[in-house]
Amino acid sequence: MSGCVRWFRGLAVPLAAALIVLAAPPGMAFADSGRQQAKPEERAAELIRPSVMYLAGQSSGLVRLPSGEILSQFGRGSSMPFLATWDCTAFVVNPDGWVATAGHCVDPASAKPLILKRAATEYRSQYPDAPESRDPATAFEWLQKNATVEGDTAGQGPPVSFKLISGTGTKLAAKLPASVVEFRPLGEGDVAVLKVAKGNLPSSELGTDADVTVGTSILTVGFPGSTQNITGPSLDPTYKSGKISKKSTMGPSPEYEIDAAMSEGMSGGPTVGLNGKVVGVNSFAPAGEMQAFNFVAPADGLAALLAARSVRPMLGPADLSYRRGLKDYYSGRYTDAIGEFDQAVALSPGYPGLDDLKTSAFNLRQQYGDRSPLSGAVLLWYMIISVVSVIGVSAGLTLLVLRTRRQRPHSAATSGASPVLDGQPASGGIPATSTDRQAVTVTEETSVSDVAYDTGGVHPLRLIPSQQSDADQPHFCAQCGAAHHPAEHFCPNCGHRIISLQSAEETGLIS
Repeated sequence: MSGCVRWFRGLAVPLAAALIVLAAPPGMAFADSGRQQAKPEERAAELIRPSVMYLAGQSSGLVRLPSGEILSQFGRGSSMPFLATWDCTAFVVNPDGWVATAGHCVDPASAKPLILKRAATEYRSQYPDAPESRDPATAFEWLQKNATVEGDTAGQGPPVSFKLISGTGTKLAAKLPASVVEFRPLGEGDVAVLKVAKGNLPSSELGTDADVTVGTSILTVGFPGSTQNITGPSLDPTYKSGKISKKSTMGPSPEYEIDAAMSEGMSGGPTVGLNGKVVGVNSFAPAGEMQAFNFVAPADGLAALLAARSVRPMLGPADLSYRRGLKDYYSGRYTDAIGEFDQAVALSPGYPGLDDLKTSAFNLRQQYGDRSPLSGAVLLWYMIISVVSVIGVSAGLTLLVLRTRRQRPHSAATSGASPVLDGQPASGGIPATSTDRQAVTVTEETSVSDVAYDTGGVHPLRLIPSQQSDADQPHFCAQCGAAHHPAEHFCPNCGHRIISLQSAEETGLIS
């Protein structure tokens, strides 16, 4: 029994180690044939990446001074309007051409300050002696208070236009004119819905306010202008990690306060959880704030705008193929991943980010090969099940053997019949010549039975015959123990027939 205990204890250590591995947090990164697995932030970035687009806004207008004079781009006598451009970020929410961004990115009122900034330089050159011309900031402030911005038609605001651009790095995939369907300005929700005339666009998923709590890990995504100025233009967005610091409001509108860094150009981009779902739209940062202290418009406001247009935020067929490919890629099944990526490109030509992933999948397959289906956690589960099965079967067999051994002595002790020796009466009666002789005979019979059958649960005792010659050795009667000559057939003491060696062998007691 102690051997069984030691055997079970020996299995306890590897079983415990296996269970610890299975119970490890999902965020832990394990090596796959030497390759480090992706972190949750990397996976979230890959999930949202294809839907992110660069938003380019443009507006133009003339500036009318309080005197009625018109300021134009090239001085007096010119009718060339001032041109203003700005950059934001957007993301697709439905593959049929529905795109989201921040409301202030498409608000025509946002174009006026940009036009007046351009006009301030021209004003200072035309009116250098004016008190407000002493510096650009003062001139700009004076124009904001006193001048008006007009479009091509008097009394109308400046026209605005938008283009959505997607691609990878410096490789352009699409440049699409976009129309503003509806928007909520800053302070009233700061979300907007745009439409482009193209289908099968890479899309994203929206989360809800229920998915967001203080401390929720997030990524803010966008195209910061400061990065573009340093590294040059690129259609690959930037990802800033952080957490939700507070759920608050600005006027009637809810806002999420976050500690992730954002800068100009990232407005309108998605803020996503680590599951890749959009939880908010990048909105604004307090003026003059030097710390990472920014605000995000919750995705619920965007979902309400879409619902008003009967638009359901959803992924498209290309996105489903892409995400299956990502799962295969991170699982080490590189051949399957490449096949899914090819399918995504076939459904949505120019699908952003796939070129780099395919190249990486090719290189990793060449270096490590495809991962076997029976590996990692799957293999570990098979091993656990196999070990548990072996333990169960072995335990059952062990108990069966122990039970059988306990029952075997009991059966021998309670048996009602004893083997009959050759020449002994079947009834067990013994011819008695005297009382003393009968007592000796009974004692001897009991001794023989005990030796032959009291086995203690082991094999019956087997006697080994002597190899010496019988001619010169004394013989003894099996009934009374008296010595007799080997040639005699009856005991000279008790008169019983003498059992020869050959007769004893025939009984099975000696072999």
